[in-house]
Amino acid sequence: MESGSATVTSGGHWFNATRDSIEHYVPGLLKKVDYENLILDAVEWIESTDSIALVLYFILVFYIPVWLATVVSAGFYLIWYYNKSAFVNLAMTPVLKLINHDAFQIGIAAIALSFLGIYGNYAGLLIGIIFFFLFKVGLLRLAINWAEGKWMEKKMNSDEDQSTKNQLSLNDRVLKMILIRHSIREDAIPRDVQSMEDHLKEAFLKFKEKRARGFKKKQ
Repeated sequence: MESGSATVTSGGHWFNATRDSIEHYVPGLLKKVDYENLILDAVEWIESTDSIALVLYFILVFYIPVWLATVVSAGFYLIWYYNKSAFVNLAMTPVLKLINHDAFQIGIAAIALSFLGIYGNYAGLLIGIIFFFLFKVGLLRLAINWAEGKWMEKKMNSDEDQSTKNQLSLNDRVLKMILIRHSIREDAIPRDVQSMEDHLKEAFLKFKEKRARGFKKKQ
């Protein structure tokens, strides 16, 4: 669903961009790539945090101690969650689409959990079930988003440095890299990458201010 200054997907992923803003900063790109596909590519990278961490655990738990597999998977989750935009690669997007698919994740989980039960690795089985709900359902991502929302509201009511408030959201950082990658592929050079980032920051700041005003009214 696209509003005047933002786009939100059915999965609840929010982007501070619209067709008009993309067309303005990357002229001609939307004639070669559908806007929906740009958003969906960004969503695949956003959701890859959950799916890759889940698959990673189900692989590692058969080769290393359960506690170490748990720590590595959780650590990877946090690193990838906050830094995935730096690794955006269009050639990898179809692979992520496969890994993100429900059938793939459920199949991997069913096989791995079955073998963990057969081999009597009940600790690995229990953590695998917990991780499945945290990652597959997206509960951990929702919890982090909720915590960041509270942190954002606190920042908006404090005297923190303005540069902290103007940081791009994680979703917008991913979308920005998707746009740049598609621009290079389609030879549609962005008019001004910095201006595009400034626009996203401005839209995100307006969104945060609305959230902060809503938070004040609740108080």
